[in-house]
Amino acid sequence: MLAADATPAPDLRAEDIFTRTRVAFAARTYPSTLKYKVRISGIKGSTVTARTYDTIEHWPEETVHARSISEEEAANPVKPPQFCFFGIGAPKRAGLELPGILGIPKLAATYEFGLAQPSTSQAQASHGDATLKTIGSVRAVRRIYDVRLAGEETIDGSACWHLTLKPLGNPGTYRLRDLWVDEATYQTRQLVTDGNFTGKETGSGRWTVSYAHSGDAWYLSREVSNGSVSDGTGRFDSVSVEFLDVAPDRFETLDFGISGATKDVEVIEPPEFVPQPL
Repeated sequence: MLAADATPAPDLRAEDIFTRTRVAFAARTYPSTLKYKVRISGIKGSTVTARTYDTIEHWPEETVHARSISEEEAANPVKPPQFCFFGIGAPKRAGLELPGILGIPKLAATYEFGLAQPSTSQAQASHGDATLKTIGSVRAVRRIYDVRLAGEETIDGSACWHLTLKPLGNPGTYRLRDLWVDEATYQTRQLVTDGNFTGKETGSGRWTVSYAHSGDAWYLSREVSNGSVSDGTGRFDSVSVEFLDVAPDRFETLDFGISGATKDVEVIEPPEFVPQPL
């Protein structure tokens, strides 16, 4: 029987799949500027509320600019009062009265959840080819997760390995708990993360995250909470975040804000970290 602080014996096949998955992530490349829409939807009982924000991302910095007014707010302007006397009853800026969901999302469509492979030698250990289907032996230098192969499942019509991950330390940083990895390409089709975004109120709980292939690259397509989520003023039964119409943008407009329009809350992913050697 293992001691409480003992490191479990590695599942070598699962460790090899995980290493190749990280190699596949490191091989991903994107246009230098992306444009897309981020739609946050919240469900309370039978009511569904959605807010959609125009977004630009610069890669590889993952610098994100989001318009501070959602499409729904812009389409439903607040009507100004008929009378204005020395600023009393002055017209209010269009759309600012409509409630949002969690805050303004500044989310990168290329976010990696710490899966990037940092070491060239590790890539060479995987024969330098993340598309190889034959499983070879990979020597683990330092493991950050106890990785286990739970079985094989089908995601969007593709055969995938289902890996379970238990952090061997610092669970707040190493947040991955499940991965579904395409057996043919080692691309991550789906994952489960324990905690999402940087806010204390929105960060708790598990989220199921999906990736989709568009053009020549893989992008985040959806993040769905596995339970209720607080927005600071109340709770939603569930929340989903969708990344829509992701495309290159050579003629970006960096200023998505409206002068004078501010909101205190932003929905932001934690900064990417450099994983320790496996």
